[in-house]
Amino acid sequence: MVSVAFPLTVTCLRRTPSKSATMKLVISASDSNYRASSTDYCWTDPGEILTVGSHDAFVGVDSGRYTTRGRVVDLDLTQDEVTEKLVRLLARGGWYEPGRDRQRPETRKRMREVFGLARGFEAGAVLELHHGRPRRLTVA
Repeated sequence: MVSVAFPLTVTCLRRTPSKSATMKLVISASDSNYRASSTDYCWTDPGEILTVGSHDAFVGVDSGRYTTRGRVVDLDLTQDEVTEKLVRLLARGGWYEPGRDRQRPETRKRMREVFGLARGFEAGAVLELHHGRPRRLTVA
């Protein structure tokens, strides 16, 4: 794992002030009860915040590893704390450059994704990705 040795200044990415309220985010659903098929996998850490990794898998913002299922939860984190985690993921992948006034479109896209991924779903809902968009997991 690559360590990030620069100060994380992301003021250019913030739109709202930091608040210490709960945020609705998607975390890994590593419980075996959510395994819908033999192609499901979960390589992320338990409880890790997720964003879109590919057209059919989420990626953990701390580990950078993939999973096919996520669960919507209310977390007691500030927007700045989540932004810092996401910036570290993007910096490891070369998408975020510290000190740059205008970041790449990929960075702005990822910021919108992680904060909007759970929008429209209630806490406790289990999600999967379908062509890069979250949808409720339906088990027949």
